[in-house]
Amino acid sequence: MTLESDEVPAPSNPMAVARHLAPDWKDEHGRLLRRRWRGSWMYWDRTCWREMDEQQVRAELYCRLEHATYTGVNPKGEPEVREWAPTRTKLANLLDALGALMLVPTEVDPPAWLDTPDGEQEWSPIVACQNGLLRIRDRALLPLDPGFFNLVSVPYSYDPHASAPTWERFLHQLWPEDPESIAALQEWFGYVLSGRTDQQKILLAVGPTRSGKGTLARVLADLVGRSNMAGPTLAGLATNFGLSTLVGKPLAVISDARLSGRDNSQVVERLLTISGEDTIDIDRKYRQPWTGKLSTRLMVLSNELPNFGDSSGVIARRFIVLTMTTSWLGKEDTALTGKLAAEMPGILNWALDGLARLEQTGRITQPESSREAVTTMQDTASPVSAFVRECCQTGPNCQASVDEVWNAWRQWAEDSGIPTGTKQMLGRNLQSVLPQLRRGKPRADDGQRVVVYIGITLAKVAPQSSGSRTIEDHPR
Repeated sequence: MTLESDEVPAPSNPMAVARHLAPDWKDEHGRLLRRRWRGSWMYWDRTCWREMDEQQVRAELYCRLEHATYTGVNPKGEPEVREWAPTRTKLANLLDALGALMLVPTEVDPPAWLDTPDGEQEWSPIVACQNGLLRIRDRALLPLDPGFFNLVSVPYSYDPHASAPTWERFLHQLWPEDPESIAALQEWFGYVLSGRTDQQKILLAVGPTRSGKGTLARVLADLVGRSNMAGPTLAGLATNFGLSTLVGKPLAVISDARLSGRDNSQVVERLLTISGEDTIDIDRKYRQPWTGKLSTRLMVLSNELPNFGDSSGVIARRFIVLTMTTSWLGKEDTALTGKLAAEMPGILNWALDGLARLEQTGRITQPESSREAVTTMQDTASPVSAFVRECCQTGPNCQASVDEVWNAWRQWAEDSGIPTGTKQMLGRNLQSVLPQLRRGKPRADDGQRVVVYIGITLAKVAPQSSGSRTIEDHPR
C-alpha cells in the first residue's frame, strides 16, 4: 500500500473502508495478493504464499490512512471533512473486515486452487518452480498464479532435459544391490514435493556414522528449499511450543534421533497425529493458537532404531525404513554436496519420476530390507505384539482363558527379560494390539463359568492348563 491523501469511508463503517482499500492488495488482473487463513495473514511472493507478521499489516494500514479523510457531519448536521486518524481500535475493526473479504476457509489444505483456471477441473499434483507451476500429470508448465494456494516453491527453474548422474551414482553406492530402497527414496522425494500427505508415512534412515543419511537430508532440503524445512528434535515435539516451527513447513528433518527409556507417549502421539493427517491445536508464543492439519512430512535420521513406547505397535507401521550399512568415515567426498547442488534440476526430474510411479501404484515402496527393521521396532515398542505373533493364534473363532494367557505371557516376558506388569495391563495391551478382542464368560465342561478372551488362543497349550476353546465349543 502506498502513502496517499484521499477520501475514504468513515471509520464507523469498517467493511466499506475494507472494500475501498482492497484494490491496493490486488494485481493488475484483479487477483488478491493477500489472504487471511487460519488466523494468519498470508502474502503471495510470486511463487507461493507465505505468512507475514500482522504487525507489518498494521504498519502498512497506519501509513495508508495517516493522511486520509472522510466526510462526517458536524453538530449542526452539516457535512464536514475530517481526518481518518487511524488508531489501534479503528485498525482492529478494519483488519477484521479485511480478513472477512480475503478469507480462505479453514478447511482448505494447501496446495489447492482457490480460483480454478480453465482446464484445471481434473486435479493433479503441482510443484511451484521459479519459472512456473509444473503440473505432474503431463509435466506442463503453467503460469505462476496467486489463485493456486501453495506454501512451497522450489528455488530453481524446471528443466525437462536436466539429469543427475552424480546423484544416481551416489545412490547406487549406498544400495548397490537394493533397488527397492532407491525406489522408495525416489518416491519419497516426489511425495514431499507434491504436497500430499495421504500416505501417512514417516521416512526413517538408519545407518552408522557417515553412511549418507545427512547427505540425503541435505539434498531433500535443497530440493524443497531451505526455508521450507524445519529441524525439530524428537524430545522437542513433546514440549508446549514444539510443533510451532512445523506450521507451513512441508519437511521436518529430525537428525540424530534419541529418546530416553522413560515414557515417551506424548512424542508417539505427536508423530501419529502429524503423519495421520489429524487436526491439531498448536500453541505459538505471543500469538493465537493455530488449528489445522500439518502438511509436514517427517524424515528421521538415526544411528540405531528408535525405541518408541506404543502398546498398539501402530507407530512402527508408519515408517518407511531405509537401511545403510557402509560408513565412509575418513573417506568422505567433501566436494559431493557442491556437485549435487548443481544437479538440482535433474534431481527434480528424478523425484518427479518417483512421484509418477507413486501415482500409479498408490503407495510408497516398502523395501524388503526394511521389513525386519519395522518388525523389530514394533516388538520394541509393543512387546505384547511380539508375544501375540510368537505364541498365539488369532481369529474370530479363537478363545482362551484369561488365566492361561496371563501365565503364558508371564513366562514369555520373564524369558525375554521384560517386565510382566499386571493382568489388567496385559488385557489393555492385548486390546491395543487386537482391537477386535473381547472378553466373555462361557460355561466350561464342568459347568462353571470362566473369564476368557475371544479372538485369541495360545499356539501351544501347557498340559495343566484348561486348554483353548473355540466359540463353537462353548456357545454363549
